[in-house]
Amino acid sequence: MLKHVIFKDFQLNGWEYGMLRSFEAAISTVTGAEAHPIPPYLFLRDHIHRLGYGMNKSWLRKYIPKTPFAPQADIGWCILMGPENYKLDLFKDWTKSVKTKILYIYDTMPSQYPVIKQILATDVWDVLITSFNDAVPDLEKRTNRKWHCISQAADRSLFKRIPLEERFIHFSSYGRRLDRVHDIVKDFCKTNNLYYDYTTHDGKHPMADATDLYKQYAWHISHSVFTFSWPVEVTNPKRCAPLRPITCRWFEAAGASTLILGEKPDNPSFDKLLPNGLVNSIQYLETDRVIYEQIEGLWNNREVLHNKLNESLMNFHNNIYWEDRVEEILKLI
Repeated sequence: MLKHVIFKDFQLNGWEYGMLRSFEAAISTVTGAEAHPIPPYLFLRDHIHRLGYGMNKSWLRKYIPKTPFAPQADIGWCILMGPENYKLDLFKDWTKSVKTKILYIYDTMPSQYPVIKQILATDVWDVLITSFNDAVPDLEKRTNRKWHCISQAADRSLFKRIPLEERFIHFSSYGRRLDRVHDIVKDFCKTNNLYYDYTTHDGKHPMADATDLYKQYAWHISHSVFTFSWPVEVTNPKRCAPLRPITCRWFEAAGASTLILGEKPDNPSFDKLLPNGLVNSIQYLETDRVIYEQIEGLWNNREVLHNKLNESLMNFHNNIYWEDRVEEILKLI
């Protein structure tokens, strides 16, 4: 039986890293992988942050001494939210002690391509994976390496399909949002004595670990009748252009059978990866009155929409959970 290890960076924290922890947990469940924490880098420890990827002095990393780190394994997994989190270049020996090495990066935006090229300057990784299907051609061209796309997913254990009558949150909005629509929803909920739950902090100073933060987020999504979700190209077009990313939030809502209000990514793969009826479009460029009436109509029609989504999920044959993604990756190797 092959021995698997996961390189885990426990210094990373924040609710967004809960998605990373869920993926790592799924790898352990499917393969029996052992977690090997990436140790603190001791040399220049008070200054190493100045040499981080994406910073103007990152090129100096190749000149600083490497720390020994040699977990023994047939297959090693490194999961990154973004290439800026990469630290394994600061260590030595692991490239020989681990036979087959898999690198999966959630976010591969155009602005991150130079960093990705930098961390792949040495031919260490055997399997390179992005979660953005439309980034593959550019990544292959820029790195001269073969790339695969394995989509993001949801945590099966956290996102529950709660009956509609037990959903205490009428509307929710976490992460990216449009301020004008946000204000209209607040007004609608105040007028109709409904509860609207939304992000009230910047996420830069968490007071709990990533796993606990993500569990709380999942509970809120699972107990929402509607949750707002907007694609990156709507909220931050400069960041993603020309990509149309399909991120975790869509799979999480599907896992919880929670109706999404907003707009789905303009990506042809979306309808193949996710069930019909998940996203209910909001015409966010219309007048305030039109948007208010759309929200009112969707609220009044919530039972019908919820039943249709559940029916669609029952007939949906594509997989939306992390364990399924691990199986897909194993087929690549």
